[in-house]
Amino acid sequence: MKRPHYFLLFLCILSLCTAVLFSACGPKTATAPEDSTASMAAPSPTAEIRVDAPVPSMDADHESQPATSQATVPGNATGAAETVEDSGTDVSAIQLAFCGDIYLSEHVLSAYDRAGSVSGILDDTLLSAGRDADLFIANQEFPFGTGGTPAADKQFTFRVAPERCGIFNELGIDLVTLANNHTLDYGRDCLTESFETLDRYGIPYIGAGANLKRASSLHRVELKGRSIGFLAASRVIPDYSWNAGESQSGLFTTYDPSALISEIRAAEQSCDFTVVYVHWGLERHSEPEAYQTELAKQYIDAGADLVIGSHPHVLQPIRSYRSVPIVYSLGNYLFGSSIPETELLLVELDADNHLTLSVIPASGSAGKTVSTAELRQIIPEEIP
Repeated sequence: MKRPHYFLLFLCILSLCTAVLFSACGPKTATAPEDSTASMAAPSPTAEIRVDAPVPSMDADHESQPATSQATVPGNATGAAETVEDSGTDVSAIQLAFCGDIYLSEHVLSAYDRAGSVSGILDDTLLSAGRDADLFIANQEFPFGTGGTPAADKQFTFRVAPERCGIFNELGIDLVTLANNHTLDYGRDCLTESFETLDRYGIPYIGAGANLKRASSLHRVELKGRSIGFLAASRVIPDYSWNAGESQSGLFTTYDPSALISEIRAAEQSCDFTVVYVHWGLERHSEPEAYQTELAKQYIDAGADLVIGSHPHVLQPIRSYRSVPIVYSLGNYLFGSSIPETELLLVELDADNHLTLSVIPASGSAGKTVSTAELRQIIPEEIP
């Protein structure tokens, strides 16, 4: 006797219903509640997330925003940084930040101590711009130390306790130049203490060293597939004895530019981009001296891709020669009780090593420097 076809029909219907239910419910996740976070995409399990990455601006005029266009994570003592991918970001661009003279004076330290952090000496705009850059370079206009004696016949002598070097870490400074007229204010023992302090806090330095070879050495950073080189020298020292020698600590100087020119040419063999930071000019003069321009031209002819200046304690113009920028003076960044005018320079280097220069204007009082206008792009005037 044959089985009724009803049983087979029942099995087919049951199988079909099961398939429909599985396809409708099984593979999908539960629907999120209808709140403000429901539309946010979940991060990929392999994505690298930074909780301190800058928030993209909603302002259509992106040039008014001082934050860099890319997020980075801290690197090692060389100041190198690792790129974090971000939609809409040119990951091949390199952002360099430069400021002028820094002296952690009593005014600055008092402001820092009152706030208990660097928020007491820089506002958020400047602080973020320096920290967010791939490299932040400053002129350290003093030695870190406790020993030594003040230089004779010098009106102003500077020295800062070594434990204050942590402020540089908080500011995000990656490299300092020591090629200036205050590095040896308290003699060579204090200078050695300054070297040791910077080493201990992981901050590389250029322009001074235990001997001439070290003082004149190139600091090279491998960053985003390119090699960026930094050299520093001073055209201002109070006495010839401040020069570094074969077995004597001191500064790399450029009264005779031939040694620095030789180092620039050598850097061209190993670097994709070379920065020269030079201490020069006359204090409180808002225009460069003729010799500054002549030296800058020689550095550029030798292969420098960017020339940064300090010492006048005031701003001087930004010019260019053969399309290479010359930033004659960035003035004081953190110094005394009053800074009428200064600026933070941001240099963006694209994949073809083309430069875009921008500045954040600022001023300072009572030990704190604050931005006074929005970020603006600079197109330097070409000099013959």
